[in-house]
Amino acid sequence: MKIKIKTLFLILMLTAGFQNASAQEDFDDDTQDVPSAPINDYIIPMLLAGVFLGYKLMRSKTKEA
Repeated sequence: MKIKIKTLFLILMLTAGFQNASAQEDFDDDTQDVPSAPINDYIIPMLLAGVFLGYKLMRSKTKEA
């Protein structure tokens, strides 16, 4: 458990510094905007895939125990 806490803390500290580095700079008013990605078409299949994979992983973990 102690190793997991140390690993989690290390990952948190490493990723906390990248938030400023990934910030997007301001654009001029004459910049052409790109239309957003059509992710709405894939929400239901991805949710179903996530539920299926989660169920499968939880089922395999309970069989091991």
